[in-house]
Amino acid sequence: MPKPFSHPILSCSASHEWEQELLKSEEDAWQAMLRVGVKLGRGIRDFYAMSSFPQSGLRVLALVGKGHNGGDALLALAALALEEGYLRQVDIVLSSELDALKPNTKRALGLLQERASIVFLQASDLRGTGEVFDICIDGLLGMQFRPPLRERITDLIETVNEVSKIRLRVAVDLPSGVGDESDERAFRADVTFATGIFKQPLLGCRNAGVIRYLDIGFFENDRTAVNRVVTDQILDPLRGVRSAFSEKRQHGHLAILAGSRGMPGALAMAVRAALQSGVGLVTVFAPESVVSQLACTLPEAMWRTWPETPEGGLALEGLWQIKSIAGKATALLVGPGMGNEAETQALLCEVGRYWNKPAVLDADALRPEVVDSFLASELILTPHDGEFKRLASVDEVSDADVLGYAKERGLTLVKKGSSTRVCDGEALYVNPTGNAVLSRGGSGDLLAGLMAGLLAEGSGSSTEVACRAVYWHGKAADLLAVSKGQVATRTTDLLDYLVPALRGDAG
Repeated sequence: MPKPFSHPILSCSASHEWEQELLKSEEDAWQAMLRVGVKLGRGIRDFYAMSSFPQSGLRVLALVGKGHNGGDALLALAALALEEGYLRQVDIVLSSELDALKPNTKRALGLLQERASIVFLQASDLRGTGEVFDICIDGLLGMQFRPPLRERITDLIETVNEVSKIRLRVAVDLPSGVGDESDERAFRADVTFATGIFKQPLLGCRNAGVIRYLDIGFFENDRTAVNRVVTDQILDPLRGVRSAFSEKRQHGHLAILAGSRGMPGALAMAVRAALQSGVGLVTVFAPESVVSQLACTLPEAMWRTWPETPEGGLALEGLWQIKSIAGKATALLVGPGMGNEAETQALLCEVGRYWNKPAVLDADALRPEVVDSFLASELILTPHDGEFKRLASVDEVSDADVLGYAKERGLTLVKKGSSTRVCDGEALYVNPTGNAVLSRGGSGDLLAGLMAGLLAEGSGSSTEVACRAVYWHGKAADLLAVSKGQVATRTTDLLDYLVPALRGDAG
């Protein structure tokens, strides 16, 4: 069954058929293009704001095809032109003669000409150019593309791909040259905005860069699909006002078993994120040598000392404490900062054989013997590529591997990376939030704490909870990058953006 927090990912041919059903006239198409233009303009502005270049007086290079893809690009620029001082000049290269533009694309061009300073260029003008373009927007080809590329477009794409002084490369819907069948000489984008429908060829497409999904209301009536994209509605359950008669135990009780003498920071970050998830209670079991320090900095949690091994890991003799909390806690998080000592790994296996409630396994708990031991009623694993290869004994990671692993074991798997996947064995959900600001140590610990807190609250199935945590975590990272850039930030800065990420759809 389709989930209300996601939309289907469709092939280009299926997407075309769906649009044909929805958009029955040129005016219908124009209204859809206007919706795309506003959201695309905002998306480009926000993504460019992640850089530390000047944010006004921009020079944009627009590659414009004759179809609606070109019209979407022009309307996005028309939207940006309404922001005073944002655009200095728009250089346009057309893929065909001006008279060949489709009516709505010509209409979009006219709107842009009313609002911005425009210069028309030829591909030859770009060869060897030393000019700086703040943004290049690719609106050459859309989902109806079939290889091979025409010579004129091939020449333009190859020329632009070689221009070194483009600060941000944006593809509209799909990088030109990518489709159900793709050409090897496709446009190379830093970010692709999937407009209206998330297209299947974007999955695993390195030319697409970061992928963003622009929802323009195409899926009031859903379509069943194995691959789906998570939408902003996933956060709606967190946006409401809580009952005046609520009590802390009604919002869940999370137990955390994590940390070591050598890696207390991972534990601290997981606890901080859990405390901001909305969960009612958090009890932390940690090595006795670090509890006093961390308890002072994170007093909202209840701290319990755990016996240590000589090397500072969690010792087997503390197992009774998990048994003591089992009747109270509603979910368990294990893994962050635990290390791979043999005794600690043996402890995890013993915990797994006893724990029969929902659980999140992260980091050092992501080992085959530990996963196989867990009897949790709902189990979420959070591996990155390297950890998944260890779990599944594969040399490369594919979506089919992720889907098969989750289905075989009956669990929810969060495969972290660019466009993180959440899979329950029946469907694969693609997350469209997040950026390179998350490529830092500790971002996974924050995600684990956030996810485990949501799981303890019981606000949905493990798959829904995983999608919610991943989307929220990524959206907060996007807001952080827009505010501070991607370089001079700390991992824990992300926590300050969890609140604004909930304040409706910020883009």
